Amino acid sequence: MAGPISPVVQDRSTVRKWSLDDLVVAAFAFLGVGGAVFLPIRFHVPPIVISFLMATGVAALAYRYLGGIPGASIAIGALKLSGALAALVGIALLINSYLPGQIQFQLITDDDIVGPWKWVYAKGTASGHIYISKDHNGNLVVDGEQDKYLTEDSHVPLYTLKNGKAKLLNRNSLILEADVEDHVNKAHIHWKADAPLVLLPAFRGTMRATREDGSVITDTWGIMFYKWSGE
Repeated sequence: MAGPISPVVQDRSTVRKWSLDDLVVAAFAFLGVGGAVFLPIRFHVPPIVISFLMATGVAALAYRYLGGIPGASIAIGALKLSGALAALVGIALLINSYLPGQIQFQLITDDDIVGPWKWVYAKGTASGHIYISKDHNGNLVVDGEQDKYLTEDSHVPLYTLKNGKAKLLNRNSLILEADVEDHVNKAHIHWKADAPLVLLPAFRGTMRATREDGSVITDTWGIMFYKWSGE
C-alpha cells in the first residue's frame, strides 16, 4: 500500500532573482514600448520620437534575451555606429520609415476645435474667418464670413455662413454644413460637405450647394480653414 505523497518543496536557492541589469532592461523595455504605444493616444508626438521609443524597448529586449545582434553596424554619412547603438538607430529608422504615412494630424482634445479659424482661398483672392462654438447641448455650431479682394487694400463681402452645424470625427475630420448667403450672386444656398473635411493640419475639402428650392448645384466649392489666434 502506497504511503502519502510528500509535497514537492522548491529549493529557494534555485529561484532566479532579478539582478540590477534585469530591472534596468525591464524599465527600458516598458518605458520604450509603453511610451510608443500610449503617448500618441494622448499627445501629438512626431513619428521619429515614437520610433526611438519603440526601438529602445526592442533593442533592450534583444540584447538581454537574445544576446545582442552580432555584427550590427550602421553608417549615416561619415558617422558609423556599431553594437547596441547601431541596433537602436537601425530599428528606429526602420520603424520611422513606415510611420509618417500612418500617423494623422489630430486635435489634442475635442475642445481645441472651438474658437476662430482662418478661412482662406487662393492667396490674395479671398479670405475670412469661421467661428466654431458649442451650444448648451454641447453640439458644434458654425458661422463665419469671407471677403473677396478687389485690390490689396480693398475687399467686398463674398460669403456669409449662418446656422452652421458641425461634428468632429476622431479629432481629425469634420462633418460640416451651413446656410450660405452669396453676396456676389445675390443668392441664398445651403452648403454640405461632400465628405468629412480632413485636418492636414488645416481642415480642407469640398462643399456642395443646394438652392432654396432644393435643387442641387453641380459645381462644388473648395474650402480650407486653419486655427486662428488673431492678427
